[in-house]
Amino acid sequence: MMNAKNQQGNPVDWWFIYKTPEHTGTENNQGSDFLYFDPNIGELLLSPIGLNQDHQALGYTLAAIFDSSESAGYIAYNDEHVNSDSNKSDKGHCKGILAFDKTSDSALFLLHSTPRFPANNKPTLPDDEMIYGQTFICITLPDYQTANHIAQQMLSQQNPQILTESSRIPSSLQPNEPLSMLYHGIGLSESKTPSKLPFKSRAGKEFLLTAKSRKWGKDFWLDLVSPLLNCDLVVETWRRGAVTPQQDQQSNDYDEDTLTVDFKITPSLSYEWHYTKDHAKWAIAMKNTTNSLPWVCIADINRMVSQEKRGGGSLCFQEPRLWQALKNAEEKLHTLTQTTPT
Repeated sequence: MMNAKNQQGNPVDWWFIYKTPEHTGTENNQGSDFLYFDPNIGELLLSPIGLNQDHQALGYTLAAIFDSSESAGYIAYNDEHVNSDSNKSDKGHCKGILAFDKTSDSALFLLHSTPRFPANNKPTLPDDEMIYGQTFICITLPDYQTANHIAQQMLSQQNPQILTESSRIPSSLQPNEPLSMLYHGIGLSESKTPSKLPFKSRAGKEFLLTAKSRKWGKDFWLDLVSPLLNCDLVVETWRRGAVTPQQDQQSNDYDEDTLTVDFKITPSLSYEWHYTKDHAKWAIAMKNTTNSLPWVCIADINRMVSQEKRGGGSLCFQEPRLWQALKNAEEKLHTLTQTTPT
């Protein structure tokens, strides 16, 4: 049975992890400290155990995937291989794992932001990625067929680069199933029109998986996610090179970039970092006169001009407590610009 695993190694409907950059919080933080949220806890809390140890949600979940029975399969994908010579620039800027078991009619979906991960069925994060912040979200899917629906969307939109060395498909998988086609890289038909895939977790939590291909040619966040959710967004992603404007002629919506992230754990402990130390990819809705919904989006694509030519996607959902925690931590770029003396 495929399940997301919580901090104690027990099944949970879904969880979110925000890995902190090295030397934030305390100098002893080697980049393995992380914040954790699941619906049973209901708070974004600092984990007492780091990602450099096995006994935490990501480690338990990956161990269950990689040690699953022969009837189960998993497809890992990432825009970066450990061997950079194997990378293909026409593939999507997307990272994750689809795991499934037809026999138990179960599946899970892990979407994350870490390059070259996982490598060779190991839960260890690359050493040079410990420098940066990273995000992970894992959802226990309602059934096996939902994993096929996600795979079908990837065939028409994201076109992910499959890490075959960290993937496995069972013999029971039929050649015409989207999961099999995704693994083998056949049946790709990148659409010029983005798509949305609504689905529910096993416990009934509603998610919206939004994706676009490299052929669409517009900004993912401003021209797709904002209009779809009917709200302005505060976006935190990797930003290097030309950055998409906060507003353009394609959309009436307005997206702001985060300059600094600051999670105040206690009065004397704070995890704070500049966006240049963050490889995470997330956004939250601005609550204003046109929107009062607590949308949270966890993604694998950046808000940059160069990303208009890459496929990618985002999981969006409404979660007031996680929305509030991220809102409390973000410091918007335009606000600082307005208050900076000229």
